[in-house]
Amino acid sequence: MLVNTNENRRNLRTCWTLAIVGVLIVALFAWLSPWILILVPVPPLVAYWLRYRTARRYRVLQNPFPKDREAILNSHVSYYRALDLAGKKRFRDLMTVFLDEVRITGIRTDVDETTRTLVAASAVIPIFAFEDWEYSTLGEVLIYPGSFDGEYQTDEATGANILGMVGTNHLSGVMILSKPSLLAGFANDSDKRNVGIHEFAHLVDKQDGDIDGTPPGVSADIYAPWVKWVGEELKRKAGNDEHIDDYAYTNEAEYFAVLSEYFFESPAILEKKDPRLYDLMRKMYRQNTKRLFAGRPKRRKRVGRNDPCPCGSGEKFKRCCRRNR
Repeated sequence: MLVNTNENRRNLRTCWTLAIVGVLIVALFAWLSPWILILVPVPPLVAYWLRYRTARRYRVLQNPFPKDREAILNSHVSYYRALDLAGKKRFRDLMTVFLDEVRITGIRTDVDETTRTLVAASAVIPIFAFEDWEYSTLGEVLIYPGSFDGEYQTDEATGANILGMVGTNHLSGVMILSKPSLLAGFANDSDKRNVGIHEFAHLVDKQDGDIDGTPPGVSADIYAPWVKWVGEELKRKAGNDEHIDDYAYTNEAEYFAVLSEYFFESPAILEKKDPRLYDLMRKMYRQNTKRLFAGRPKRRKRVGRNDPCPCGSGEKFKRCCRRNR
């Protein structure tokens, strides 16, 4: 998903070679018929298609990360604050690519920088340790002003109680998130609830084509114990294990998504309650969130106008990110 200088150069050389060799091959066979020359533009067009995404990503990653976006991460996303400098750089880069390639659209509500940042953070957290992850099926995230029902209406009188969903059928490639629920998920970073992480966990699960509660790339030594564990868990009645939200017992997909929220919000509690379950989640996500959060800084207090700006610019808050906001 990320493109560094060496990868960009390698891709550029490969595409130029493909274009030149392709044109030469077409020219070589032109003696058979002059009409073959109409194929001359084909190799350059193929090379351009192969080059486009890599070049775009490399270009967008050269832009400085917005200071106000950095301030939002520091004040709202405890996962980001827990990372070291290299991890924060990777997190920001993954966010930059995501925001460049996925539209975030407000439906009867505005989409401010905080909303955009938290949507992107929700996308990055589950896939942070995956080397080359692509949300290949996602093109747009719709932000609703509140919860909604099965007909995508926000009238609470009709039973609007859905906080987020991954679209299907005519909404394939779309995710819907309730704005208040998205913000609430990051307002309390230890309540085991985060609708953004929940829905992006569904997309991780869906990457192999099915939302079945088992993400792709799981090795055989993890797959069998996980499927057996979930199968046994779903035989139980909801409410018998108060440390896991009842909604997890809906089906295999929801169990994985709910446990993902738990794993990224309260890993120490999960590890204490169910060490084996924590270990399975750790191996599937390739992250040790308990160890990561062990030394995370506490949430920043409210920043005063004359305090140093949390983005690290060295300027007073009133002259930096406060003004940008």
